[in-house]
Amino acid sequence: MNVFTSTELASKTKAVCATVREDGCAFVTNNGKIDCMMIDLSMFDTINEAIHSYDQWVAQHELERMWQRNAESTVTLEDIDAEIAAVRAERREEAAR
Repeated sequence: MNVFTSTELASKTKAVCATVREDGCAFVTNNGKIDCMMIDLSMFDTINEAIHSYDQWVAQHELERMWQRNAESTVTLEDIDAEIAAVRAERREEAAR
């Protein structure tokens, strides 16, 4: 795994880009925290293909995060049904006024 500081990226841009092309990706840190990832896009014929691939990656990542949150959740279907019933009752009350 290639990791460069933002300072290294600024001062050695050509070398960092060459490493990305050779190894496929690199990470850039800023104050010790991952700031961004650089990836080789030469496998794509057009910028639109690269953007579409990135959008798919983001969507998959978000879906996995949602699944993880759901797996960790202690909310049951009964809790959800009770919340729905409470909101419906409240709306009926408001409509009756």
